[in-house]
Amino acid sequence: MDERDRLLLMLLRRDARRSIVDLARAINLSRSATQERLARLQTTGAIRGFTIVERSEGGDSQSAYLTLGFHPSYRCAQIVPKLKDIPGVALIHSVTGETDVIIRVDGQSIADIERCRSAIAAVPGIATVATSVVLDKHLG
Repeated sequence: MDERDRLLLMLLRRDARRSIVDLARAINLSRSATQERLARLQTTGAIRGFTIVERSEGGDSQSAYLTLGFHPSYRCAQIVPKLKDIPGVALIHSVTGETDVIIRVDGQSIADIERCRSAIAAVPGIATVATSVVLDKHLG
């Protein structure tokens, strides 16, 4: 990976929807050479997918639902107060079944969601955390 590849990746991190022509201009290469670089970066795994960012009226935001399982000797009364203090936690529900609690976390980015998830997973008594990122809101 050379300097132009690193610059191309930086530009895509900032705006993944930039046109090939715009990217080519920014890295001082032809459109076809830029497309070849993008294809190579995908083949080598430097570019692995696409990011979905949920837009809201107040700006960019991202949400995820986390399902938590507790260690057998722990109860909601011991864990929920600690969860309420974690920045990004927007909703906490106790539920029936194998899952003990469902939480909605909100942030400005996936990195915010991951920081919140890590903080939640570090709470004593939490045995499992499964994360589902919100792709689109259809109601509510």
